[in-house]
Amino acid sequence: MQRKFRAALIVLALALSVWTPFIVSGYAELDKASRASAHVEAAEHYERAAQRIPWRPDLYELAGHYFYHAGEYARAQEAYQQAFERDALSPDGWVAWGDVLYLSGDAQRAAEVWTQALDQPAHSANLYSRLAEIYQQSGEYAKAAQFLQQYIQIHSQDASARYRLGLLLTLTAPQQAVTELLHAAQLDPQFDPASQTLRTAVNLAALSGDLSEQKVIIGRGLGLVDEWSLAHAAFAEAVRLDEKNAEAWAWLGEAEQHTAGSEALSHLDRALALDSNSPVVRGLRGLYFQRIGNHRQALSEFQSAAKLEPENPAWYVSIGEEFANLGDLITALEAYQYATTVAPQDAHYWQLLAEFCARNDAYVRDVGIPAARKALELKPKDPPLLDTLGWLMILDERYYEAKWYLLQAVEADPQSASVHFHLALLYLQTGDSQAMREHLIQARDLGSAEAEALLAQYFP
Repeated sequence: MQRKFRAALIVLALALSVWTPFIVSGYAELDKASRASAHVEAAEHYERAAQRIPWRPDLYELAGHYFYHAGEYARAQEAYQQAFERDALSPDGWVAWGDVLYLSGDAQRAAEVWTQALDQPAHSANLYSRLAEIYQQSGEYAKAAQFLQQYIQIHSQDASARYRLGLLLTLTAPQQAVTELLHAAQLDPQFDPASQTLRTAVNLAALSGDLSEQKVIIGRGLGLVDEWSLAHAAFAEAVRLDEKNAEAWAWLGEAEQHTAGSEALSHLDRALALDSNSPVVRGLRGLYFQRIGNHRQALSEFQSAAKLEPENPAWYVSIGEEFANLGDLITALEAYQYATTVAPQDAHYWQLLAEFCARNDAYVRDVGIPAARKALELKPKDPPLLDTLGWLMILDERYYEAKWYLLQAVEADPQSASVHFHLALLYLQTGDSQAMREHLIQARDLGSAEAEALLAQYFP
């Protein structure tokens, strides 16, 4: 018996002599990880520590997190897989594992991981938001809404999530969408303009007794807030409900263009075959041909729309734009001017006429400046109108007046890239290079590509 006991002690001593340095080195790796200056370095130390300290499988997840933050997604996946195989993934680890799969381009596998994570005894609420995004991208909007609703039950103050839910519900439960959109706008005012647009669309749709028409109205609202994938779904449902709805087909063609679809012209042709006397169909066809550079066909479509709806000034602006694209500035000017006679009390069309003159540096003194003044008379102190008039004054070499209007505009809207750019042009003409450079920098920082080009030209 004593021999067996001594033998066991010897075996234990030998095992300790082998494993102790190995385990000690594992803790040394942990110490190095805590002092690492780069994410990849820290991740590698945590990975080696996990391999040497078998009762700490959670270190694989920690390694995965650091690989994740370093952008080393393949290595992060391997580390999370190791943690999973050892039943050591935390709720956040499951989320992160799906994230790296998604960021690696494997959305399907990411969804599988996140779905599997929901079956764990404890899981992160962030799974609901992730799965909602996955299902929205795949066009399964009802499922996406269900997951977002679960997320919001936990994160009721998340304005962005409520707005997303409102968007999705416009397709499946419009009246519930109104409630979510109101909540989003109350929680964060940045969502108020889009929320108002969508609520108006839902309310207008409710007034229609035609289900197909309801979907068209909602789709148009979604398009106005630049949610064209959802708009596409609404228009597709509209044509499913009524295959003879010409405007639904035309709007579906419009949505195809915004979602990189290939059936835009096919849908627009079908719309025309169903109703060639619809100004909406003609106008959307005009936009299509304008985008692809077929300006003669675009002009023909806009002219047809104007004949069908002569009281709509927007058609004459489009006609003017196409004549300008074809190099006929005189006829283009006449079209813009006619738009102002159709809507003489609408500052918008006077502004478009003034901008046409400024953009083409044509008829500035006789038409452009009077048009801008008329627009300001109808809409006093409006920053874009002040900017337009200042721009025209520069073109007419009336620099003192230009400065007066532009300074008013920049005071009213200091975040306008256009105003800063036009002030830079003014200072270019008056020889103040320092002021020119300052305003070009501001315009560039606010997103003006023209300002960036001028900075490179004058201040390389």
